[in-house]
Amino acid sequence: MNPESTNREERSEVEHIKGSSNYLRGTIADELTNTVPSFSKESTQLLKFHGVYTQDNRDTRSSRVRAGLGVEHICMIRVAIPGGRLHAEQYLALNDLATRLGHSSLRCTTRQGIQFHFVTKSELAPLVREINTTLLTSWGGCGDVVRNVTCCPSGRYDALGLGQLTDAISLRYKAPSDAYYELWVDGERVPQEILAAPTVDESIYGATMLPRKFKIGVTTSLDNCIDVLSCDLAVVVDVDRPHRVRLYVGGGLGRSGTDDSTFAQLGLLLGEIDRSELFEAIDGVVEIQRDHGNRKDRSHARLKYLINDWGLDRFRSELLLRHPIEIDSADVDLFADTTDHLGTSTLDDDLVEYGLKLPSGRITDTDIAPYRSGLASVIGTLKTNIAITARGDLLFLDLNTERVAELEQLLQQAGLPTQPQLSALRRNSFACVALPTCGQALAESERFLPSFLIELETSLEKLGLGDLDLDLRMTGCPNGCARPYLAEVGIVGRSKNSYDIFVGADRQGRRLNKLFGEDIKKDRLVETLQPLFQYFEHHRLSGQPFGEFIATLDDEIYASLRPVGRRNARRTAQVTE
Repeated sequence: MNPESTNREERSEVEHIKGSSNYLRGTIADELTNTVPSFSKESTQLLKFHGVYTQDNRDTRSSRVRAGLGVEHICMIRVAIPGGRLHAEQYLALNDLATRLGHSSLRCTTRQGIQFHFVTKSELAPLVREINTTLLTSWGGCGDVVRNVTCCPSGRYDALGLGQLTDAISLRYKAPSDAYYELWVDGERVPQEILAAPTVDESIYGATMLPRKFKIGVTTSLDNCIDVLSCDLAVVVDVDRPHRVRLYVGGGLGRSGTDDSTFAQLGLLLGEIDRSELFEAIDGVVEIQRDHGNRKDRSHARLKYLINDWGLDRFRSELLLRHPIEIDSADVDLFADTTDHLGTSTLDDDLVEYGLKLPSGRITDTDIAPYRSGLASVIGTLKTNIAITARGDLLFLDLNTERVAELEQLLQQAGLPTQPQLSALRRNSFACVALPTCGQALAESERFLPSFLIELETSLEKLGLGDLDLDLRMTGCPNGCARPYLAEVGIVGRSKNSYDIFVGADRQGRRLNKLFGEDIKKDRLVETLQPLFQYFEHHRLSGQPFGEFIATLDDEIYASLRPVGRRNARRTAQVTE
C-alpha cells in the first residue's frame, strides 16, 4: 500500500503539506531570504524535518500583542546525536555557536540531542550550516520520520557493538531527500555517513514520509537507562547472547489531558530475532506504520494506536508477510542493573566514566553555577569524549583513574556541583523545557522545578524522609517529553497554574504510573502529596522503593489517600505485563 494512494480528502492538512512539498523543500528557501520575521504555516511544518521548530517567546507574547508589536518570533534547532555521543571538539564547536548564534545556552534533551533556543530567523541559516561543519546534523531531529536514535551511552557495552548499531539505524532511516543539502549546506556535500544517507529506497518513506514521528531506542537486557519501552520500536540486545535481540513495538507516552482516547503505553514484546535480521525487521515495522498509520487524525497517528487497534498477533503476521524473518517467543526483559550513570563508574576494561548532573539538561551560566563556561573549560582541558544521557546529563567517557581525579578538580575549580553535593531527590529529578519557548506547554516546568524541589525537600525532611531516593519528573503538558509517566512521581502541567500528579512507576522503566491528583494548583502540589509520603514512611518495608510501595497498595487505601473531591482516574495508560 502506498500512502499517496489514500483518498486525499481523508488526509490531514499536514499530510497535504508534506505531499506537495517536493520532498520537504516547499518554499523554505525563498522565505529564508525575505524580511518577514516568521515562516508560513506550510514552512513551519516542513522545517521540523530539518530539525527546526518555529516558536515565539511566550514571556513577551501578551505585552507585545497589547503594544501592537506582534509576537517575538524565534526558532529552536535540535541537533540529532545518535546515542548522545560527542567528540570534545564537537561539543566545543556547539558551545561556540551558542555564544554567537544560540542565546548563550545549550539544552541537552531527554532523547540525547542538543537544542539551541531563541534563534532568530536571520540566524537560522548560518547556525544550521555551521552545525554541519562539526559533522553533526539537525536533519531528522524533528518531523514525521525516525527521530534521533537513543542508546545507553555507557562504554560498558561497547563490546556488544551498541554504538555502531545505533549509528547504523540512524543513518539507514534518514529521509532520502537532498533538500537539507540544498537549503543549509550550499551544495557542499559533507560525508554521506554523517548526514542523510539514503541507504534504503525512498519508498521506505514516500513523499509524505510517516504519519507521525517514530522513535527507536537501543539498549541491553541489563540497563534500561533510556526508557526504551517508551519508544515506537525498542531494540534490546541480550548481553548473554549478543547475536539475539528482542523487539518491542507500540511504545509512546504522548497523550492529551482532555481526550480519553489518547494514552501512554509501553512497548509490547513482539519477540526475539537473530541480530542479522534486525534491519529487515525494522524495515517491516516502519513500512507497516507508513502504510497503515492514521493519516487523518495526528493525535492518533503514532504506532501505539495501530497496535492497539490491530492487536499484536495481527501486527506480527503483517510483518512476516512483508519480511519472512524468524520471530521466536521470549520472556520480557527485567533490566535489573538500570543506572543513572552519575558519579564514577568503573568499566570492565578498567576504564572509568564520570556522570555530571545538569539542571534539567540546561547548559548556561547562572548565579547558581557557570555551567556553560565551566564545562567549556573542563572539556577543553581534558579533551575527552562525552555523551548525553537520556536524563539530559553529561557523561565523560574513556577516563582512567588519574583522569577522574583531574576531572573532579577541574569541576571544582569551575564552580560546578559534583555528585556528593546533590541530594538523592535532586540527583533523580528533571523537567522538560516548557515555557517560555515550547508552543505546547500549558504550565511551567524547567523553571518551576527548582522551587518545587525546595518545598518538597522541606516537607520530606519533616516526615523523616530527607534522604529518600525518589525518581521525579516534571512536564509542562501531557505530551510527556521528560517521560513523567515512567517516574515514581510525575508532575504534568494541565493549565497555567495547575498540574496532574502521577505516582507508582518502577525504576526499571517496565511499569507506568497512575493518576493520583488531578488539576492540582501549583501551590498545593506538595501539600497534596504529603499524606501519601506520610503513609509511605509509616508502612514501607525496609529499603522498599517508593514506586514499588505504591504498586502494592490496596486500592481502597490508595483511594483514601487521593485528594478529596477529585474525579476518578481516567484511562491514561496501558502497561504490558
